[in-house]
Amino acid sequence: MNNTIDHTNYDLVMQEELKHLEGRPTLLLHVCCGPCSSNVIKMLSEYFDITIYYSNSNIYPEEEYNRRYQELLNFIPRFDKDYNQHIQVIEDTYDNKTYTSKLEPLKDTGEKGLRCKLCYSMRMKNAYNYAKEHNFDYWTTVLSVSPHKISRWINEIGNSLQQDKPKFLNSDFKKRNGYLKSTQMASEYGMYRQDYCGCIYSYEEAQDRINRQKESRSE
Repeated sequence: MNNTIDHTNYDLVMQEELKHLEGRPTLLLHVCCGPCSSNVIKMLSEYFDITIYYSNSNIYPEEEYNRRYQELLNFIPRFDKDYNQHIQVIEDTYDNKTYTSKLEPLKDTGEKGLRCKLCYSMRMKNAYNYAKEHNFDYWTTVLSVSPHKISRWINEIGNSLQQDKPKFLNSDFKKRNGYLKSTQMASEYGMYRQDYCGCIYSYEEAQDRINRQKESRSE
């Protein structure tokens, strides 16, 4: 696995792209949850007509998937009202069994490992295909807002999928305090914030951390 430092500032690449936009292009924005997407949506809505694409079959269990999706659905109408937007939300098919079977060979690679890279790739490919089929001008994902996500991988995947149209919007949404702003905005809207990324393996790792913390406090 190549974890070398990437010196490309994808946030600056995005800012340069935004300077040269004509009109208000359409953007398909893949989102993983309401809290992570909140500030990203706020920022990008100044430039694009946004459609949200909720493609997250990695999330385990299904009750958690539904809870995160419902939180997103609760947030968007409130955001629309506050910022005079009209954002549509599209839900992809949920198929955790297939996703988990593909991630299983890499289950022990941990957070920021190849398991995560494959998960980025599968969800981003779904988003790209939808954006292409529905003639969007641009597409991107909010995944880079998380400090636990490797922005280089996310942008490499996006650029590898791009052919002509739709164009991938390079980004590193954690830059310029993006993650902090998203947590603040999630708090302002009273959003539920999960304590693990999504897949069954990240869920199990989170449970292990919680159990170790309980044990250390009881000593």
